[in-house]
Amino acid sequence: MTYTLTDGREILAGTPGALRATLGGLSEHWLEADEGPGTWSPWQALAHLTHIEERDWLGRIDTILVHGADEPLGPVDREAGFERFAGWDAGRVLDRFEELRRKNLTAFDELNLGPQDLMRVGRHPELGEVTLGQLLATWAVHDLNHESQIVKTLAKRYRDAVGPWRPNLGVVDLP
Repeated sequence: MTYTLTDGREILAGTPGALRATLGGLSEHWLEADEGPGTWSPWQALAHLTHIEERDWLGRIDTILVHGADEPLGPVDREAGFERFAGWDAGRVLDRFEELRRKNLTAFDELNLGPQDLMRVGRHPELGEVTLGQLLATWAVHDLNHESQIVKTLAKRYRDAVGPWRPNLGVVDLP
């Protein structure tokens, strides 16, 4: 499927509600659970999403629109949100994410991008040339990736508890 501005925006607009529906009201033992060393808890995934929303997406879009491939996209600190939001409960982080996403979508809409803009080229420091369309598709899929990560982590807490239904619940055995 080819990325379109309208379709991608639908995913971005829905993420805050999906996160709130999944994480809102969960106790700490749910939010802090992970799948073992080197994996993230639902709270960490939320903090990461919020930090990236705060620092990276619109800046990267701007870099491509203003500088093209002449200036590389800035680095992303994947774990900076853990420290940035340390001590915040999930409800507060969800509120911050919703606020940021609302503002970012307003700013995104104000860019008045058209299909021709999706072919504009930027430069990623590791991946090389990327298009604005690829970056925008990545923004949407990044949300979905972490939503999936959160759901998978939560489901795996009951991997053994589901007993004989486990073969029918593939999420509990996803890598």
